[in-house]
Amino acid sequence: MIIVLQLKYGIVSDNSTSTIKKSYSYSRVQLAWWTLILLSAIIAIIFKTHNLPQLWQSTLVLLGIGSLTTASGRIIDISDDSSAAAAQSKAAAQAVNPAEAPPVKPPSPHRNEDGQNFFLDILSDKNGLSMHRFQAVALNFVIGLWFIYKVFENIKNQTNSNNIIPDIDQNNLILLGLSAGTYVVLKSGENK
Repeated sequence: MIIVLQLKYGIVSDNSTSTIKKSYSYSRVQLAWWTLILLSAIIAIIFKTHNLPQLWQSTLVLLGIGSLTTASGRIIDISDDSSAAAAQSKAAAQAVNPAEAPPVKPPSPHRNEDGQNFFLDILSDKNGLSMHRFQAVALNFVIGLWFIYKVFENIKNQTNSNNIIPDIDQNNLILLGLSAGTYVVLKSGENK
């Protein structure tokens, strides 16, 4: 479903002015990744046990990290767009004849550049490949694979639907949260 929504509506792409190919958004991909994993696990558990599983607090924190990362990224994008519009308005107001005010060329947000490919888009900022994005992608990928493995292992061995979804260790959640926080902090300065 995510692939269909991406092809039709760009659900995991940046809000961009690119007319050729919008780049993929790391924060939206992260949220889609965990949503897909969790929904797949819940559906598999329902088919196996005919019951809705109990979710651990750690699972909700995990989705919260993804949601906050996406929301923070969007807020930063909106703020950058507002700052660019304010700079243009200020230049026009300071001009003797506002119609003749030279256009202020704010930095072009990285998200407005044409997308290259999935991996380069989510691993790159305006300066190219970035270590903080690589770290975030790698950690989410590895912990996501572990989560999938544990669900499949537990679904074979459990009949109680409440014991199938794994409880994620608090330190692993802190690691994902720190990684997401680093992404958000560094994203806030990308277009300055």
